[in-house]
Amino acid sequence: MTPKRGQPIINSIILPRKGENLLRDMMESILKNSDTVLGVEWKSGPNSSELLLEQEDGCGRMVFHPLFPGVTLAFIQVNASNWPESEANAELRPLLINYCVSGRSELLLDDGAYIYLKENDFAVSEQTAQDGYIFPTRLYQGIKIYFDIEQLSQNAQELISAFELDFTLLRENYCRRQKTYINEADSTLTAIFHKLWALSEQPSLFYLRIYTLELIYELLHTEPRPSKTCGFYTELQVGIAKKAEQILTADLRKHIPLRLLAEKFSVGETSLKNYFRGVYGQNISTYLREARMKAAAEFLADTSRPIAEIAEQVGYSNQGKFAAVFKKQFGMSPLEYRRAQKLATL
Repeated sequence: MTPKRGQPIINSIILPRKGENLLRDMMESILKNSDTVLGVEWKSGPNSSELLLEQEDGCGRMVFHPLFPGVTLAFIQVNASNWPESEANAELRPLLINYCVSGRSELLLDDGAYIYLKENDFAVSEQTAQDGYIFPTRLYQGIKIYFDIEQLSQNAQELISAFELDFTLLRENYCRRQKTYINEADSTLTAIFHKLWALSEQPSLFYLRIYTLELIYELLHTEPRPSKTCGFYTELQVGIAKKAEQILTADLRKHIPLRLLAEKFSVGETSLKNYFRGVYGQNISTYLREARMKAAAEFLADTSRPIAEIAEQVGYSNQGKFAAVFKKQFGMSPLEYRRAQKLATL
């Protein structure tokens, strides 16, 4: 198609012809299906759409930007332990790219495997979350790009030809051996993902398109490294890690030997540590230390209990050691923290 005089060349390549819908059936179905989930609301705008999560457990926001016919990019920000997904969306199969900017994400896939994305991990997948998205650290920021290969092949031939991008190869190169590929982004991919994320608050459709095309070009012209096997866990392994976390944090005054906990689950101590780190992204000692300090901070802010009593409540018999660990975590002593919190409420 030859552009008319005065018409930008890029628009003649990537904009849909009159009457074509950027969201088409699949993306529109994904958004409408999500709107049926309790606590999730869909808001449609002229240039983007939003899914808003408001539940007792927390809140979140996904903003969807249609880029080309068959390509939609979403920015994700969540402060909650999970984002529920509709059963209907679990049946849809777009090709997806997920990138974790910060936090941690857990997905149960249709083959029963659990996958985990940590900061700077990306995944290329033909699989969708079955029970929603879990965020073990309750915080998550990320990018998701949806590809409708059928729509791309039908309505974006000029885009494919002009930029020499074969989107079917993206699926073949990364999902040929298994349906989901996970790895840490190299420096080139990280730079592109970060350029995209920088547009999350003040999006520019032009640069969202350009950087997304750059991302696809790099993925297609780079030999994929072997997928990270440590990102995949079975339902049993995930169940052991989560049950262990519940036991360890139920009463922070207790120090339960990992050997005894591993025996309870009939697994080796090393396996228990690996499962836990796979789910929560931290070793058990670090996770427990942060849980104890978080609980201590809440006691200091919300109660007038003596510091020695709070220290004992979170598992420290030695008040001096408690104060040292607390200061390392928060940059101030327990007493200074309490005074600062009281001052902030005045």
